[in-house]
Amino acid sequence: MMKYGDEHAEHRFTLSFAERESRGQWLDIFLDIHKEADEMFPEDLVDPSVLVICNSQGDIVQIVLHDEGCDCEFQFTYAEKAQIEKFVQEHVNV
Repeated sequence: MMKYGDEHAEHRFTLSFAERESRGQWLDIFLDIHKEADEMFPEDLVDPSVLVICNSQGDIVQIVLHDEGCDCEFQFTYAEKAQIEKFVQEHVNV
C-alpha cells in the first residue's frame, strides 16, 4: 500500500470477507484487511479495507483501497492486488 506517487512499498496482510452488494451489472465485494504480526501500515492509513468491483460474469474490474470506508489517496501494489484477486477467486462465490 502506498500513496499515489510515493515509492513502491509492499505490506503483508490477510483478508476476510465482509459483505457483498449488487448494483445492476456490478457486484461489489467488501473485504477486511488484517495486518500480519510485526507489520506496520502507512501511518496515514487509519482503517483500511478493500472494495472489489466485479462485472456480471464475475470478472474483477477494479480493486480499490478504502480508508474508513471511503476512497483514499492510497493504492495497492501489483503484488497486493494479485493477493486480493486470489483471495476473491478462492473464498468468495462470485
